[in-house]
Amino acid sequence: MIRIKNIIVISFIAMGIISGCEKNTYNVTDRTTNEGAAQVKLGYFAAYTVLPNTILYINDKPVSNTLLAPVSFPGGGLNMNGSLNGDYLLVSPGATKIQGFAPVPATGNIMTKLFEFTETFAANKSYTYFVTDTAANITGFNVEDTKTAPDSGYVRVKFVNAMPNVPSLDLYRGSTNATASIFASAVPYKGVTGTFDVALPTDSFFIRPAGALPTTTPIARRAWAANLTNKRIYTILARGYNGSVVANLAPNLSVIVNQ
Repeated sequence: MIRIKNIIVISFIAMGIISGCEKNTYNVTDRTTNEGAAQVKLGYFAAYTVLPNTILYINDKPVSNTLLAPVSFPGGGLNMNGSLNGDYLLVSPGATKIQGFAPVPATGNIMTKLFEFTETFAANKSYTYFVTDTAANITGFNVEDTKTAPDSGYVRVKFVNAMPNVPSLDLYRGSTNATASIFASAVPYKGVTGTFDVALPTDSFFIRPAGALPTTTPIARRAWAANLTNKRIYTILARGYNGSVVANLAPNLSVIVNQ
């Protein structure tokens, strides 16, 4: 009898270990694997003076808890809300409805629709869908993400301009404002660069209006030398509004974890 009990206990322990090793996944399809699905991350960077509590929906189904911008869901990143991992939602390929609703306070009942967009996603590809600007001007755009890791000692990055009131941006990289050099030039609003491999530890990143002199005061600066991890893949994004001093509207650089 004791032997049988021991076998049962060992079986439960083994099951717990197996479940703990499985990666956290988020499904909005009936699929049990990634094969044939689109992997989608929702970058919610709409800026309001008073940030609304928001529940994100895909194809009329809630996919998030109540959250606040700025956030990349699921997953997250640096200088934003949320966690710090590379999770994606699994979405059936094709035309996809993306919505955000403000719930009735203290309930999950929807009260106000904040946005609604439709985007087409392809099977077996990964995307971040960005939501930016505010109120009547809120808008969305889609960026395809790479999942091929760089060599050891490097991170792979791309840059996205999600700052509505700057037509295009120059991204600088360097240890100081005075010594930084252009890393990517004239990236338009809603634009994205190709990918770059950056040796670790990284320098600071700066943004200026496209064509501005290198001596111009940067719109924003961030240093992530101690935070970016070997062989990981990231998206650096510009968000907020150039010139704003309101906390929730201020210009910022953030990092999304893609893998």
